[in-house]
Amino acid sequence: MNTYKTAESTETIERAGAAAGPAPVGDQVTGSLAAGSTGPAAAGITTVGAPAAGTLSAGTLAAETATAETTARIVADYLTLVDDSMVAVLPHALRIAVELGVADVMDFLAPQPVATTAELTGTHSDSLARLLSALAAAGFFAGDPAGGFRLTALGSRLRRDDPESLSASLVNAESQHAWLRATDTFRTGAAAFDDGGDDSGDFFGVKNTRHGENLAFLRRMRERTGRLYRQAARAVDWTPSGVILDIGGADGFLLGEILAAAPHASGILFDRPSVIDEVNSRGGVPGCRTVAGDFFESVPDGADTHLLCSVLHDWTDAQAVDILRSSRRALAPGGRLLVIEMLVPEDGSPHLGHWSDLGMMVLTGGRERSRSGFARILRAAGYPAHRVQPIPGSPFSVIEAR
Repeated sequence: MNTYKTAESTETIERAGAAAGPAPVGDQVTGSLAAGSTGPAAAGITTVGAPAAGTLSAGTLAAETATAETTARIVADYLTLVDDSMVAVLPHALRIAVELGVADVMDFLAPQPVATTAELTGTHSDSLARLLSALAAAGFFAGDPAGGFRLTALGSRLRRDDPESLSASLVNAESQHAWLRATDTFRTGAAAFDDGGDDSGDFFGVKNTRHGENLAFLRRMRERTGRLYRQAARAVDWTPSGVILDIGGADGFLLGEILAAAPHASGILFDRPSVIDEVNSRGGVPGCRTVAGDFFESVPDGADTHLLCSVLHDWTDAQAVDILRSSRRALAPGGRLLVIEMLVPEDGSPHLGHWSDLGMMVLTGGRERSRSGFARILRAAGYPAHRVQPIPGSPFSVIEAR
C-alpha cells in the first residue's frame, strides 16, 4: 500500500488480484475523487466518505454554473463573428506577439510608447498599436491615456525568459497545420499530421530527422510540464523509490524536479535517440543516467519506479498497451508505475480533456482516456491494481499501478 502527500487530501486505495471486465471492484478511495472522475461508476472504484449519489454541494453547483456561463459566452462570441471573433483570432495574435518579441522589450512599471516598442521590434507602429490594443482587452497588456502600453502579469507569460512562459507553445504551427487537414481524420481515423511531403514519417518520426523541430518540441514539453504537473514532484511520496525511470521523459525537467525533492533516489532518463543526444549535449540531468531506445521494444531494467508523463495520450490503446508491457517486463519486483495524465469525465461534463482528446486524435492519432479507459489498458498490460490521486492545482492526476 502506498500513500501520496498532498495539501488537499490523502487517499489510499488497496486492491489485490485482477478483476474481469472493464470495471474492477474492491478499490477504496478516502477523500476527494480524482480530477475528472464522476463517482463510483468511474472504473468501478468504490468511494468511501463521498456525497450521496445524485447530490451536489453548493460549491460544486456554483462552480459548474460559472463554467457553463463562461462556456456560453465563448461560444456566443465565436458564433457572432466566427473568423473575426476573439476565439479565432487570439491564438494568431499571441503567436505574432511572441514571434515579434513584443513582451520581451516591455516591463511592468512604466507604459512604453508604441513608437518605442515598434522601433525595438522592427514593426509598423500603427499595426503594432492595434495588436497591443486587442491584447490589452484580453488582459495581456495595459494601456494608458497617452497611448503607451505596459506588460501585465498575464502578458509576462509571452516573454521567453519568464518561468511560466508559454512562448514556445504559442508559436507552434504543427497543430494549426494539422487542423486544416483534420476533416480527413474524421473520415478515416488517421492522424492529420503532415510531414511536409518528404516521407519523414509520423509526428515523432519527423522529430527524429529534423533537429530544429525536435528542439521546438522539447521546449514545448518543458513548458507543458512546468504549467500543468510540475507539482507532482512534491505531491508524490518518493520514500519507497530508489531508482526512478522516466520513460519518454523528454529533456528530463520533471525528473530533475523529482530528484531534487527525493535526493536519496537516482534517475534514468529514457527517450528517443535524438532526444537523448540533445540532453547529453547540454550536460545531462544531475543524478541521472541517460538511455536511448524505443519504448515499444523495451525499456531499461533496474528501476523500482517507472514514470509515464503525458506519453500514453499520444498513442492508440493497442500502442499504449505495448508501452505498458515494456514497463511491466522491466519493472523491479514490488515496484510501481506512475502515469501522469488527464482523466476525461465519463459523464460528459466540461473538462479540458475533451478538447485535448480531439487534439491528440488529429495530431498523433492518440487519445485522452477516462479512468475506466486507463483501467482497461493497464490490466491488458499486466497491471491489475491501480489507484488515482489528483495533482493539486492541476487538471492532471497520478495513476499508480502495480
